[in-house]
Amino acid sequence: MGLIYIALSVVCSLTIAHFIKLSNKGSARLINVLVINYLVAFLISLTISRNEFTQCVFSEPMLLIFTIVLGTIFIANLFIYSESLNRIGMGISISAMRMSLVIPIGVSLFVYGETIHQFKYVGIVLVFVALYLMVPKTNSTRLKDIRDSIYPILLFLMTGIADASLKVFQREYSTHIPEYGFLGLIFFSSFIIGSVYLFTKKELNFSKKEIFYGIIIGVANLYSSFFLLLALQETEGSIVFSLTNVSNVVLGSIIGFLVWKDELSTLQKLGILLATISILLLI
Repeated sequence: MGLIYIALSVVCSLTIAHFIKLSNKGSARLINVLVINYLVAFLISLTISRNEFTQCVFSEPMLLIFTIVLGTIFIANLFIYSESLNRIGMGISISAMRMSLVIPIGVSLFVYGETIHQFKYVGIVLVFVALYLMVPKTNSTRLKDIRDSIYPILLFLMTGIADASLKVFQREYSTHIPEYGFLGLIFFSSFIIGSVYLFTKKELNFSKKEIFYGIIIGVANLYSSFFLLLALQETEGSIVFSLTNVSNVVLGSIIGFLVWKDELSTLQKLGILLATISILLLI
């Protein structure tokens, strides 16, 4: 079942990427779409897990603090990524986010003592090589100021922490609150922070297109994390995170090539080949 949950999580993640790209190409404002997305994901979680959700709020203060911090990281990471694209370009920004995979894998292997077969270690190493090769090479990659180096560092840390938090929940808190309640608290925190930001910018208004995209992304966002949590119950975290990440990148690149007419460089094609080998080793 673990592989099925991983596949479902990947499908949801690709749906998110597709509709975010649609919103960027249209007249929809991304932050407005994301705020609606967090609201939708929270409301679904609350509807399904209302009793446990309320119980956690009043009886599990440490878990509540944990989810508030994560909600802040989730939406702050998107702001930092947007700023990083403007300041240092796509290549370094995406590389930092993809290489952050080392954090959840490290937590799984060294904090929780997971053991895997030696051939799967080879697969994990190939994942990192493949991800590096598939990083977009653009002329916009630049560091104008030494202070700009903070952006890839923050992206690396915050993306890695956000992913590793799912493993922490599965090992430490899954007996305290169900997956829907945990995710609902995170998305609620992100929604509040995003709404406050829009309020300060006097942009707390939404077009029909933004609401439509937000609803679809919200459902996909919730179940992308939900299925990932279920996969972590069935399979080692190092395998789950590696397979999910590399599958998203490979399939996203192929969809981008076929649907969006994105060009693939020779290195990216080589990366896809290595990624395919790594997937076979990991499963």
